[in-house]
Amino acid sequence: MPYQFSDHGGDVGVVLSGHTLPQLFGDAVAAFTDTVTTLERVEPKRPEEVDVDAPELDLLLVDFLSELLYRFDTRGWLTRFAEVELHEKDGGWSLQGTLRGERLDPARHGVKVLVKAVTYHGLRVQRSNGLWTASVVFDI
Repeated sequence: MPYQFSDHGGDVGVVLSGHTLPQLFGDAVAAFTDTVTTLERVEPKRPEEVDVDAPELDLLLVDFLSELLYRFDTRGWLTRFAEVELHEKDGGWSLQGTLRGERLDPARHGVKVLVKAVTYHGLRVQRSNGLWTASVVFDI
């Protein structure tokens, strides 16, 4: 499994790994959605574009996941998967891509927990031995 959950003092910790940054960020999408509801029940019915910039790679992960949280909180948007490209630019990072998912349907999507925020606690994104890894905590 490209991500693992851990209890993090009442919050949800996630450890991610991937061979590429797009894979790592795509797995972060799956982990976020799997925290909120059953990932397999979310259908990739509609595309939505996403564009996020941040000064550091780890901050880009938080901002990207926070964008998913914002879309869920404001419109009930659930993302099944994402196709993303990441670029280093002007001393920072940018992410552009397409989210594929659908709006929350209470008849099909039971809510497991509500994520209040994506935190900076224990935040880490790094590359080691050809593998990208990350840790992030969801405040629930």
